[in-house]
Amino acid sequence: METKSNSLLKNTLLYSIGNLASKGLSFILVFFTTFYLSREDVGVFDLFLTTISLLTPIVTLQLTDAVLRWLIENNQFENKARVLTTSSFILLISIFIAIVGVLIFQSFYPFLFYKELLFLLGFQSFFLLFQQFQRAIADNKGYVLSSVFYTFLYVFLAILFLVFYDKKIEGLLYSNIIAAFFSTVFILFRNKVFGYIHSKYYSFQVAKELLYYSIPLVPNSLSWWAISSANRYLIVLFLGVASNGIFAIAFKFPTIVLLLVNVFYLAWQEKAIENYNREDKDDYYSTIFKKYIKYLFVISINLLCINQLFLTYFVDITFYDSWRYTSVLLLAILFNALSGFYGTIYLGAKKTKSIFLSSLISGIIVLLLSYFLIPVLELLGAAIAIFFGYFFLFLFRFFETKKYIKIVFPFATFFVLFGVFMVLSVIMFLELPYGIFWLPLVALVISCFLLQSELQIVYNKYLKKWMR
Repeated sequence: METKSNSLLKNTLLYSIGNLASKGLSFILVFFTTFYLSREDVGVFDLFLTTISLLTPIVTLQLTDAVLRWLIENNQFENKARVLTTSSFILLISIFIAIVGVLIFQSFYPFLFYKELLFLLGFQSFFLLFQQFQRAIADNKGYVLSSVFYTFLYVFLAILFLVFYDKKIEGLLYSNIIAAFFSTVFILFRNKVFGYIHSKYYSFQVAKELLYYSIPLVPNSLSWWAISSANRYLIVLFLGVASNGIFAIAFKFPTIVLLLVNVFYLAWQEKAIENYNREDKDDYYSTIFKKYIKYLFVISINLLCINQLFLTYFVDITFYDSWRYTSVLLLAILFNALSGFYGTIYLGAKKTKSIFLSSLISGIIVLLLSYFLIPVLELLGAAIAIFFGYFFLFLFRFFETKKYIKIVFPFATFFVLFGVFMVLSVIMFLELPYGIFWLPLVALVISCFLLQSELQIVYNKYLKKWMR
């Protein structure tokens, strides 16, 4: 148990370096852009990214997940060559079909930035595929480096276009495209990808197996998209692109939780698959899950309490009202993170159809609630709809995964932490005098109390020697 946990910790720390450096920079850039883009511009750019996130799983056919799943179990050269050649060939055909489809759509319903959309979609799809190949062959350092390289190049170019060339939305799109292209080239040379790709390695049987596994994940990804992003179109329809700009910033702050969770998830996904068939899997999953819940709430509580202070000094004043939707969206993201943990059980059991079903129903719930709530409650209605979507997803997977693994849910810990979060949310909405300054201190004290055992270990292992 200890060896497996240490291995998980090692991978988590490695992914932390890459994700916090890369996605952290990207996250900061979003708030930086509020000083150069209007609400409308932010709303349009967010809608573009929403569309990309819709099309990416359709174009990639979720082969990225299949590549990782197939190569973790068999890392021999022949298998790597067959899997990578076959998946690359399928992806190439899929991108060609997407180009034709978008061009036909554009001829009937013209829309802005369709060329940029096609370029970004193509480069990003191969970048994601080759990144999963890096993970599958245990080049985790390469995976981290490619992520960091992508983001640093994107941020550098974005600042260049925004500040010096006043390119606004176009500048952000060009930056993304260039970064995706050169990051893909980086992986090609680092991992000698062309050495694994040759027509002689293409296998029709492997193609069938990969697609049989990955295609059920496509509607699942679309359902995830529906849960978190589809109501952006409804916001634009009912409230306009400026309101979508506000909601984009409101949603961005809680996604720090996902940024940190994804660091863990990248490492946990591999360990969950590797340890699924072990006899002690129930205990292993339960132990990790209990710690996972505690850390989730610590992160969420701190983000909740620092939100207003951050928006006051680091975001243009026209976007300040976005804080009003933070608490609901943070809870939504928290249940999203819990659902993701249970989702790894399906991957280990190779039951991807169950992932799809749970996500599909949740996506439908979000769309229906958004349609009825946004006209009445406006952006708060959009946030509430997303919350109920993720909450249902969590409940579904909580009960349904029991047939595969029996995770002991720490109800007492959960409800105590949930209560603390709700009390702090109410205090935030009361807008008490100087609350934006003392609420972060309250969150810090609560965090130290919750993490006292971890802090004690750090003190005994590192600080105690240093203070002597």
